[in-house]
Amino acid sequence: MPGRGAHWRRGALAALAALGLLTAAGCSAGADGTAEITTRMVTPAGPSPTPTLPPGVSPTPLVPPELIVSTLEVYQAGAVLVSVTGDVIGGQVEFLGRKYPLTKGSQSQYTFVPVDSEDPPGPHRLTVDVRMPNGTRGTLEATVTVLATPWTVDYLEFTDEQTATLLDPQVVADELALLKSIYVKVTPVKLWNGPWLIPTQGALTARFGEQRSINGAPPSGHHGGTDIGAEEGTPVVATNSGTVVLARELKVRGNMVIIDHGGGLYSGYAHLSSIAVAEGDHVEAGQLIGAVGNTGLSTGAHLHWEMAAHGILLDALRFTDGTNGF
Repeated sequence: MPGRGAHWRRGALAALAALGLLTAAGCSAGADGTAEITTRMVTPAGPSPTPTLPPGVSPTPLVPPELIVSTLEVYQAGAVLVSVTGDVIGGQVEFLGRKYPLTKGSQSQYTFVPVDSEDPPGPHRLTVDVRMPNGTRGTLEATVTVLATPWTVDYLEFTDEQTATLLDPQVVADELALLKSIYVKVTPVKLWNGPWLIPTQGALTARFGEQRSINGAPPSGHHGGTDIGAEEGTPVVATNSGTVVLARELKVRGNMVIIDHGGGLYSGYAHLSSIAVAEGDHVEAGQLIGAVGNTGLSTGAHLHWEMAAHGILLDALRFTDGTNGF
């Protein structure tokens, strides 16, 4: 579903051969630099089907699949929206050795393919295996280039009490395990719709992926969210529609809300001063879910905003600035 700044590439695919084998070499790169897309379709062998239509009436032909990717160049911590149109009933995408199931959308089968902060830059093959109603299976391929993201460093100071309790490795590990158990689940329906919203108004105080120096220690790791500084009590709204799957107090992230947007995509909102929704609630884009606060491991009032696809944390701002191609 194209959006602002979309950089779409379509591969027109050959029609399926009835009960046969069809191998179509992909459209080679054209004058516009469009990457090659390859398609292979295989229909299982078997006896000819018994006619069920009246004489002179032809069966409705299947619409061949067409691969659509939101961008062919994606930054580390970005995401590619991969869609397959046509008469497709399911399938999966493989990229950088990881596999993601397709989810049925309103006009296609789709998934958000995440790029991890440490994934290697350069061109990589993206493969989509699809299934059609008549048993035909197909493979669609494209080349997606991962671009390096320059990571900044943030220097933070915490009190001895915060360091002893909230920075305890076991406390941090337990909370990450809880979030991971949520973020890896795939609800096989599309719950989001339209553009993604920035959930609160304020100054950007920390970017996703920043390396952190704690109390003078060497920088390490990557900040798992986007921090937006604002006065305590500033409204926080849902970045898109979905189902609330977590609305409670955590030790490190404080009061937190997590929304399931379907298809393996989630958004999280942490350090809230108050929570305005309950687990199981359906929310719409722009709906109030809480207020900016300073709970958990925090040095001042701000919103910590996370996005995750298939268990991989992503730069939330790339869902709003067009760099993901949607």
